[in-house]
Amino acid sequence: MKKLITILLVVIAVAAIGGYLYWQNNKKKIVKDSIADAIAKKTDSLYYIHYDSSHIDEINGNATFYNVVLQSDSAQKLSLKSTDSLPNALYNIRIQKVAVSGADIVGLMSKATVSARKILLLKPTILIINTGADQPKPFTKNDTLELYQKILGKFASIKADTIQVSEGTLMITNKLGNPQTTVEKINITLKNFLVDNTKNYESILSYFVKDIHVTVDNIQLPESKNKNRINLEKVEYNANKRSLQIKAIRQYQLNNMDPVIDLKNILISDLNTNSFIIQQRLVAGQISCEGGLITIYVKKNQAGTKAGEQSIELATDMIDQAQIAGIHLGKTKVIIIDKDEPGKKPFALSNVRFDAKKNLKITEGTTINSLINNSAWELSANGFSITTKDKLYKLNVGDFIINNATSQVKIKQVSLKPMLTEAEFVKQSKHQNDQYNLVFNNLIFSGVNTKRLLSNQELEVELASFQPIIKIFNDRTLPPDSSSKIGKYPQQSLLKMIYPIYIHTVQIKNGTVSYREKALKSELTGNVFFSHINATLSNFTNIPERIKQSNLLKLHATAKFLDAGDLETDWQFPLNAGNGAFVIKGKMAEMNAVTLNSIIEPLAMASIQEGKINAVTFAIEGTDTKATGDILFLYQNLKMDVLKKGDEEELKKKGLLSLLANTLIKNDNTNAANNKTIQYERDLNKSFFNLVWKTVFTGAKNTALGK
Repeated sequence: MKKLITILLVVIAVAAIGGYLYWQNNKKKIVKDSIADAIAKKTDSLYYIHYDSSHIDEINGNATFYNVVLQSDSAQKLSLKSTDSLPNALYNIRIQKVAVSGADIVGLMSKATVSARKILLLKPTILIINTGADQPKPFTKNDTLELYQKILGKFASIKADTIQVSEGTLMITNKLGNPQTTVEKINITLKNFLVDNTKNYESILSYFVKDIHVTVDNIQLPESKNKNRINLEKVEYNANKRSLQIKAIRQYQLNNMDPVIDLKNILISDLNTNSFIIQQRLVAGQISCEGGLITIYVKKNQAGTKAGEQSIELATDMIDQAQIAGIHLGKTKVIIIDKDEPGKKPFALSNVRFDAKKNLKITEGTTINSLINNSAWELSANGFSITTKDKLYKLNVGDFIINNATSQVKIKQVSLKPMLTEAEFVKQSKHQNDQYNLVFNNLIFSGVNTKRLLSNQELEVELASFQPIIKIFNDRTLPPDSSSKIGKYPQQSLLKMIYPIYIHTVQIKNGTVSYREKALKSELTGNVFFSHINATLSNFTNIPERIKQSNLLKLHATAKFLDAGDLETDWQFPLNAGNGAFVIKGKMAEMNAVTLNSIIEPLAMASIQEGKINAVTFAIEGTDTKATGDILFLYQNLKMDVLKKGDEEELKKKGLLSLLANTLIKNDNTNAANNKTIQYERDLNKSFFNLVWKTVFTGAKNTALGK
C-alpha cells in the first residue's frame, strides 16, 4: 500500500510539474484562444481578435497584451450583408497596450469575466463604420452597450477598481470611409466600475455621474445640412467637480478655414451630472464664455408671412431640456450677413456682452423669443456705423446697454453725419435739398416692452429722453425742387413707418435746432436757430389700436430763439385725420429787434437799426394745402434799412428805399387788439416748417405794413 501511495504521489507530482511546464509554455496560446473563442461566439463570428504579444503573471494576476486588434471579419460581414442582417454600425478597435493588474486570471479564462484592480487601455483607436445612409445615424442605447462590450471583449461581467483610457482616438465614418466624426486624444479615468449581463443602459451611464474624469483634445462633429462643421477643442468633463469645460468651439463653412463661430473658454459649473448623462437634461448653475466671434445669417421674411410670425427654435437633438441659473458671455464680435444680398457689407457689433441672471428653462420647441422674454438679462455692445444707400450719410450708433430686468435701454449717442461737405453736397445736387447733420446724445428708453419687440417686432416704450442737436442746411441758389411734398408732414411720416411704434412720453432736454440757408439774391447764409430746447412729446405712435384710444400727438416745447427771446409752443397733430390737419400755438417774450439781423440781412436784404419786440403770439390751424391763423406782433421804435449787394459780397444800404420803407412801416404797434388773421396757401413743393414760418412771417409783415 505504501508503495502504491508513493507511486501515486510521484505520478501526481510529475503531472503537476508537467502541467505547470505545459502552462508556462502554452498559457499565452490558451488565453489567446479562449478570448478569441469568446469574441467569435458572442458576435456570430462577425469579429475576430488578434494581438502581437503578451505577458501574463497568473500569480499576481497581471496581464499585458500588445497591439490588440478587434475587427470585423470581411467574409462574414459580406455574408451578413447578403441576408440583410448587417448591424447599424461595425467596429474596428486597435489598442497599443492593454494592461490588467490584480486580475482574476482563472475567471478570465473559464468564466469569460474580467475582474481587476486596474485596466489600462493605452492609445486605443476605435473606428465605427455606419453601414446605412451617408448621414450618421443616431447613437442609440444599444450602440452604447455594444461599444462597451467590444472595447473590453464582451465578457459576461467586467469589474475594475479603475479603468483608464490614455490617448484614445474615436472615428466615425460612412460606409465609403469618409470621416463624419473624429475625437482625438481621449483620456478617461473611471472608478469602481462594474458591468454584468444584468446591467442596463442607465446603469452603465450612471458611472459617468459618479467619479469619472474625461479630457479630449479635439472633437470634429459631422457636417450639417447647411454645409457647416463644428470643432470642439480641449474638452474636459469632471463628474466629481460637476463641471464641463471647452477651450474653444469653432464652426466652419465647407472648404473655408475662416471660422464663422469662434467661442473661447466655455465653462459649465454646478452641473447636475445625473440629469446631464442619464436624462439628457442640462441643469447647471452658470454657463460662462470668455467671448469670441459669432456670425449670424439672416433672410428676409418669405412671401405670405407676417411680421412677428418668425422665431428661431432651439435645436434639442443633444439636450432634451435645460435649466440654467445664469449665462455670461464675454466680449464677442457679432457679424450679421444678409443672405439675400451676398455682396452687401456685413453688419458688425464689437464687444458684445450678455448676462442672464434668472433661471432659464429650455424644453422641446422653446424659441429664442420665449427664452429671452422669460429671463432677466442685460446686453451691451460697442457702437456701430452704417452708410446710407445713397452714400450721403453715415448712421452712427454709440455704445449701448439693453437691460431686460429693468426694461431699460441706454445709448450713448446716435448721429446721422453727412459724408459730403456743404460745397460738395450742393455741387452734386440738381435742385434745392436739405442736408442734415443730426446728433442725439444720452438716449434713455424706460419701460421697454421686450416681449412685444421680439414677438411682434413692435417698439413699445413708456418714457424716452435725449438731447438733440439738429443742423439743417439748404442752398436756395439751386433750382427749386418741383416734386410735391404732400403727405410728408411729421405725423404723416410717422404713420408711414414700416415698424409699429408707441412711445407714451418723449422728453427732450437742452436741445438745439439750427437751420442755415444760402439766399438766392444775397448769396449769403442766414442762420435761424433755437437753443435750450426742452420739450415733452406724448402719444408718439402709428399703431391703429393706440390711435383709437387717443388720436392726438402732442408737443409742448420751450426754447431760446436766436439765444435771445424766450419761446413757448404747443403742437397738436390728429393721427386719424386724412388731410394733414395740425394746430400750433405759441408765444415769444420781448427781445431786442436788432438780434433779428442775422436772419433778415442775408435772407430778406434788410437791416433793423433799432427797435424792441415786446411779444409775438400766434395760433395756426392747417392742412395739406393751407394754413390760417391769428398773429399778434407787438413792438416799438422799429427802424429799418433796405440793403443791396455791393462789392466783395458786402451788403450796402439803399438810401431812398430805406427812407421809403421807414415811411411805410409803422414804428410802433403796442395795441394787443391789432392782431392779424392770416390765410396762407401752401407752396406744395415746400416743407411743413416752411408753411409754419411763412404764415407767422406774413402776419408780422402785415402788422408792420398796416393796410
